Amino acid sequence: VAIPLHQMRFRFNMTQKSMRLGSAPEIHLTLAGHEGSPRLKAVVLRAMELLRIEPFSLDAETHSTLPIGAGLGSSATLCVAVLRALSQAKGLSLPEPLLAQFANELEKSFHGNPSGLDTAVVAFEKAVLFAKNQKIDVLNIAPELTSEFVLIDSNIRASTLAMIRIAEPYFMGSEGDRRIRAFDTIALTTHHALEVGSPDLLAESMNDCGVLLKEAGVVPANIEDMIAKTRAIGAPAAKSTGAGGGGVIIGLLPNDLMDRERCYRDIIQGFKGHAVYRVSLR
Repeated sequence: VAIPLHQMRFRFNMTQKSMRLGSAPEIHLTLAGHEGSPRLKAVVLRAMELLRIEPFSLDAETHSTLPIGAGLGSSATLCVAVLRALSQAKGLSLPEPLLAQFANELEKSFHGNPSGLDTAVVAFEKAVLFAKNQKIDVLNIAPELTSEFVLIDSNIRASTLAMIRIAEPYFMGSEGDRRIRAFDTIALTTHHALEVGSPDLLAESMNDCGVLLKEAGVVPANIEDMIAKTRAIGAPAAKSTGAGGGGVIIGLLPNDLMDRERCYRDIIQGFKGHAVYRVSLR
């Protein structure tokens, strides 16, 4: 299960440029004020290919409030933004399922063989229940569920591929299938919690997931300390995000509004030197 970060936005501003007949398209891309890498430029050209657009030259710059490389789907967001900008520029209709599919194809440039979860939740901009190679299930979150979360940046970045290699043995051998089923059960519990509007069940599933991630070896001691501190301050649940190893941790704020505000203030005070973001389900 994944939820979109509505309070964080990524903008891809693009200007089409004229081309000389027979010349190759020139892609000038600025990412967070820095010249885009050849890989990023190749992603733009690959997006044109997927959309069956005649390649053209362009200048583009991005603006993002989303932390880069923190396990929050920044590369998936970039891929979706590129596809949306190109399709809008050419007047193409791009339904969400096809947008998610194309974006996941682009994300292979960053993560080799991504599951498709990140691109799905960004493309649909709704909470989703996701299983690889199956139809994306958009969740109907109960209107009475008003849960909010904090994202606390650990200031540590880890390679997704490295974390996958660390966790891979956990899901193999005689216990592998049982461990995969345990994660599946937690995802279904989270799905149920969101649809029936149970903050207590949501907290339970988040904490259970955190335990399994630690068992899988992708929650180093310093991240575990941050999780424990967030819980001690008053968050009913906290866990690591993304592939683990670093990035941000997500904490569930209390359901009671007064306790929620107190907890949020205490987290900001308790994690000085760390960026703290507040996000909601809607």
